Parts: sequence; C-alpha cells; structure tokens
Amino acid sequence: MPDNVPEVTIKFHRKMDLVILPVTINDSVTVNLILDTGCRNLVLFGKQFQQKFNLEPDRKISFSGLGDGSPVEGKLAINNKVSIHTLIGESIPVIIIPDQNLFSAHSDIQGIIGYDIFIKFEIEFSLAKQWITFRPAATAEMSADYEKIPLRIKDARPLIQSKVYFSAKDGQDCDLMLDTGSTLGLLFKTSDLKSFSNANSKKIIGRGLNGDLTGINTHAIKLELNTLEIKTPSVGIIFSAWHTYASIGMEIMKNYTVVINYCKAYAGFKRI
Repeated sequence: MPDNVPEVTIKFHRKMDLVILPVTINDSVTVNLILDTGCRNLVLFGKQFQQKFNLEPDRKISFSGLGDGSPVEGKLAINNKVSIHTLIGESIPVIIIPDQNLFSAHSDIQGIIGYDIFIKFEIEFSLAKQWITFRPAATAEMSADYEKIPLRIKDARPLIQSKVYFSAKDGQDCDLMLDTGSTLGLLFKTSDLKSFSNANSKKIIGRGLNGDLTGINTHAIKLELNTLEIKTPSVGIIFSAWHTYASIGMEIMKNYTVVINYCKAYAGFKRI
C-alpha cells in the first residue's frame, strides 16, 4: 500500500455469496480469486497455469481441506508479485493444482487467496454493498459502531471462542472459525453425530477442497460469539473423529459489515 494512503477501498464481484477479488500476478496473469480465511496460500486451479509460472521441479505440495475425498496435490511457484488495485505483495508463493478444478462450474473463478492478505491488512467488507477496504493492520482502529470480538490466530485461521445451543439450556463450547470461503451458515463438526435426532438423514450439504461434505442439516437455537448473539442459525453437521469444532460462512456474514484484523487479533460485526 502506498505510504501516504491510509486505506484502499475497491468494489468486488459477488458470486455464490462469496467475495471475488480481481488479482494480477507477476504483472501478466489476471485472475479472480475467492477471499478465503481458511486458505494459507494463494492457490490456482487448472492446467493452463503450469506454463505461466516458474515451478519448483522437486517440490510437490499436499494439503487437505473439508470434504470426503483424498488430499490435493499441487505444484509450487515462489517469489511472485501479487497485486490487488494499488496493493502489492512481493515474494508470494503460489500453488498450482492442475488436475482438480474446484471451480469447474464457474469459469470466471480461478482460485483462492487468504492468509497472505490477512496477515498484512485489516479488512472490512460488506457483501450487500460489494465493497472491501484494506488498511495497514498494525495501525488500524476499528469504529465503535462494531461489536468487537477477540480473535485467536491458529494455523493461519481466525478462531473465536463460541457457544452453540442446540437446546435452550445447554450450550456446547467450541473454537469457531470465521470462514469467508464458505457459502454455508454454521458448520458444526462433532465426534457424536448419533446424538442428533436426524443423524440418519445424511446428504451432501456442501463442497470443500477435498470433495463433497456429507452431513445433516438442522437449526440451532442460537450461536454466541463472545457478546454477539445470532438467533436460530441454520447448521450443517458433519462427523469429526478428533474434536468439536465449528465455523461460520457467508450465509451468516452476509447480514453484517465485517472487520477482520489478524495483527491486533479482533473481528468486528455491524448488522446491515
């Protein structure tokens, strides 16, 4: 960001209730990328990108995301210049996934971008108005109009201590991720899927990096994010063998103007 500019605001494209950013790589490769807090690296999908980057011949990247399939393998290109409007990043790694295109049904989306942006900038966005603002994260100050919620950054993901109520009295504590790359509302991972009354009504409820998400759809009574309370959110519930974990996606965040600041470890919500 230019030194004399306190913030940069641009319009973005809204698709599937996701934030789609126009990005230029190495001054020549123009792509549209989903803003995804669940993404550690900039990832491009499609064989056509293999010829446009200097790939590391002996480096293969294997990583997993949500979904019922196998881990995804990609190829690595290092030391790339990435620009969004007047924002410029140097020495940015790019992962190319040639053999699996998560967005094959959406030819105007080529990949995802996340942590590389969030670690440098405070980001404020409104899905309803389709604008996004970038500010230097270390010096930004959030307006008092927002409900301020503490964040904890773990494995490049923004987590909030939350409580989900499936009954009026008993709430389940869990780490909850703000997932701007998800079209879902509340996604709840549990090792005790049988405790839900419609556990036998499993179906495909979404799609992740590793394939389809199979689970059940229901509603919670409420979700508490620190002092912010969200009434009767729709919930997709999937099985996890290891822990109780949750995330909220854009089905919920589209109702707010949202601020995320990794550097100062807070998020902000203002109802639209």
